[in-house]
Amino acid sequence: MVLDSERRSMYQAARFQETLRKLAMIDEGFIKDEAGLALGSATASALDPRTVALLQVGAAVTAGPSPVCLQWSVARAMAAGATEDEIADVLLAVAPVTGLGRIAAAAPEVGIALGYDVSAALEALDPIV
Repeated sequence: MVLDSERRSMYQAARFQETLRKLAMIDEGFIKDEAGLALGSATASALDPRTVALLQVGAAVTAGPSPVCLQWSVARAMAAGATEDEIADVLLAVAPVTGLGRIAAAAPEVGIALGYDVSAALEALDPIV
């Protein structure tokens, strides 16, 4: 027979595991419901969804998030109609504020999100002596 305290302990363990899984996979519905955060653009905005998504990429680069979050932001921008060039230009636009170190760290992750392996391209340019 399972005691109430044991059942509560099992529920808490399962809950924290589910919470961590849903946060890691950026389950927008879960985050909105549980944390009260809406990750999409505001419904009443003077900015179009593409611009909002591009700004979110810039903010993500500036904040220095995990690679998954940065790739997610890029994917959302692409889904909103942004081009690869516009996304790359966001890195240039935020560089004076963010700093080159953060931009250099973000560039490979943005490249992966766009289907371009920056690291491999750099290795191809560096001839082996």
